[in-house]
Amino acid sequence: MDQLTHGPQAILANAMVGLLSPLDSLRFMRSKKTLLVMGLAPYLVAITLYGVLVGRVALPMLMVFLTEKNLLPESFVFGQVILSSMIWLLSLMIFALLGPAIINTLASPLYDHIASHTYESFGQSKMPRQGFEQLFRSFVGECSKLAIWVTFTVILAATPFAAFLGGPLALWFMGWTHIDRTLNLKSMHLKERLVFGLHNAPACIALGLWALIPGLNAIFIFLMASAGAVVVAKAEQRAN
Repeated sequence: MDQLTHGPQAILANAMVGLLSPLDSLRFMRSKKTLLVMGLAPYLVAITLYGVLVGRVALPMLMVFLTEKNLLPESFVFGQVILSSMIWLLSLMIFALLGPAIINTLASPLYDHIASHTYESFGQSKMPRQGFEQLFRSFVGECSKLAIWVTFTVILAATPFAAFLGGPLALWFMGWTHIDRTLNLKSMHLKERLVFGLHNAPACIALGLWALIPGLNAIFIFLMASAGAVVVAKAEQRAN
């Protein structure tokens, strides 16, 4: 694996690999329309279902509850508009925070397929043939990472100064989870995958930064499985 040197130039080069990998993935998937549709479809379905759930179920139920409790008079139309807007804004924030991780987990076989094709396109070797056992292990791994991420998010939100102290670790973990999908498909053990992530920590952190860019974090999130594969392929090329 790529043994990252400690020089500033090497660290910067490694970080740029992670930072630019979503753009490399976008160019690749634009040339592979099937993979592009495969990456977008789960998000479009999830956003549609989530919108229906909020707009047709959660919001009306909340309005009825507040009206029955005389907390929101029916004649106060302006207040209802403000409350609806706040609920939609909160719902979008929740979806932006947790939605991508949940979708990546539930649609794991699709993103495994995308990662495999991306790795083979950018790398110098073929991805091992994936059987049901390998796909199931990958799905379980994504579920574990989702549980860790949700727990970590709650801790950061509830603990004073935790976001400042744990921010870099959160960025590394977020980037590593996308890279780890490809490493897992290569049948690497957890210790090897963690060592890879530590050796390429600048790339992991830079890839994790995409989650902090408002708007782009939602647009580019479907590329992250592919972006992780790009990082792995380029790291192996540098090592060789």
